[in-house]
Amino acid sequence: MRKLDVENSPGTLIFLASKAMERLAEIEMKKRLGLTSSQWKVIMALSLSEGLSQKELAEKVYVDGSTLVPVIDKMEQNSLVERRPDPKDRRNNRIFLTKKSEATVDSITDVALELRKIIYKGLSQEKLESVNAVLRTIISNSSNAMADSK
Repeated sequence: MRKLDVENSPGTLIFLASKAMERLAEIEMKKRLGLTSSQWKVIMALSLSEGLSQKELAEKVYVDGSTLVPVIDKMEQNSLVERRPDPKDRRNNRIFLTKKSEATVDSITDVALELRKIIYKGLSQEKLESVNAVLRTIISNSSNAMADSK
């Protein structure tokens, strides 16, 4: 019987590294800014776009649209986002940042940059660029394989 070396698999290590970074960010954003993981991700996604539909936003933060509804509801109650009718389709709303959450973008960015310094400690710029190149190749190969299997 053949065995997989799961512990030394790049896929496993990528997954574990991603989860560790995500968990650290979740803890620090909650502690420092009082934001849940979903909330700060929504704020950052909206900061890069001028209003998004719930479906577009869900795709950007990698969650199911129905999972996002209570997050958006809570954020709207806390004046972090606002829903506005979509001018192209009045059956839908677009979600926008409020002035309150726009001021939070810099704070989120500051925390993220500080966490990067901690996470990447001991790694040269050259090594980080090499890791990025390898990960981009893995993403590309995976995307190509998915396209080929359809």
